[in-house]
Amino acid sequence: MSATFAKAQGRYEVRLVPGSYNCAKDSVTMCVEIRATSADSAFVMGNANILLTYPTNQLSNPVYRSRGVFSGGTYSLLGMTRTPGDPTSALSINIVNNGVNGEGTTVDTNWKTVACLAFSTAGNTSKCYSLTVSASNPSTVVTMAYPDPADPQNNMSLTRQVSQGTLTPITNQCPAKPTVTLSGGGTIAAGGSSTLTVTSQNSVLPATVVLSGGISVTLTQQAPSKTVTVTPTNTTTYTVQSVTGDCGAGTGQGTATVTIQSTGTDCSNVKCVPVTFRIIN
Repeated sequence: MSATFAKAQGRYEVRLVPGSYNCAKDSVTMCVEIRATSADSAFVMGNANILLTYPTNQLSNPVYRSRGVFSGGTYSLLGMTRTPGDPTSALSINIVNNGVNGEGTTVDTNWKTVACLAFSTAGNTSKCYSLTVSASNPSTVVTMAYPDPADPQNNMSLTRQVSQGTLTPITNQCPAKPTVTLSGGGTIAAGGSSTLTVTSQNSVLPATVVLSGGISVTLTQQAPSKTVTVTPTNTTTYTVQSVTGDCGAGTGQGTATVTIQSTGTDCSNVKCVPVTFRIIN
C-alpha cells in the first residue's frame, strides 16, 4: 500500500438542500451535495450508493432534474434505484467510476452537487416534507478510487469505503406562503377618487388578494405591486380580507383609510334648505 493512499483515508459529509415548490403542479425540487470533512480527508470519488428515505404520504415519483459532477466522462450516467414502501420509501443514487489508475473527480472541502431531483407532492395537502440520508440499515456507502499500489501499470482502479461524517437531512420543509401589504388612501373631496397599493413582501407569487368591498387584485412575478382606484361615498377604511397563493392561504398586512373632506356645511341626517333673509329698518 502506498504512503499516499495510507494518508488519504477519506471522510465525507452529505447534505440535502431544499429547492423550489410548484404547488400548482404538485412538485418540489431538492439537491444532494457532498464534500470532504477536511482538507486531509479529500479523496477521488469511486463508486457510491447514496440512500435517501422519505415518508410515502409526502413524496412520490422521484426523478432527476439534473445530474452533477459524478455523471458522464469517467463515470457512468448517474443511476437511480427506487424502493417504494409504506410508510417510508427509499431511493439510491448510484455512482459508478469507470476510470483507471485512480482517475475521477476529487471530493474536496467544497460542496459538490451529486444530483438535483424532483418529487411529486400529489395528495400531500400541507405540501410539507422530510428527506433523510440513511446512515445505516441500509446505509449510504461511498468509496474512494486509487491506483493499485502493487501494480501501478495495470490500468486498474481499486476502491475502498470512505468513512461517514455528518448527514444533513431536510426536516419538515414547508412552502412559503404569500405575504402582502396594503397602503395608500388619504383625504379626497366628495366624488373624488383615491389610490390604494397592494405589494408583495416576499415574492411568493402569484397571489390573489381580496380587499374589503370585494376588490380583487392578482400579483405576479412580472407585477409584484399593483394599484387600485377607489371612489367611496363615505370615509372608508380598506383592509386585506384574504391572500391566496398556489401553495395555500397567505397573510395581509396594513390598512388604507380614505377620508371624505368636509365641505363646510354639515347636512348629515337633515335636509338643508336655502333661506333668504330681508332686513327691514
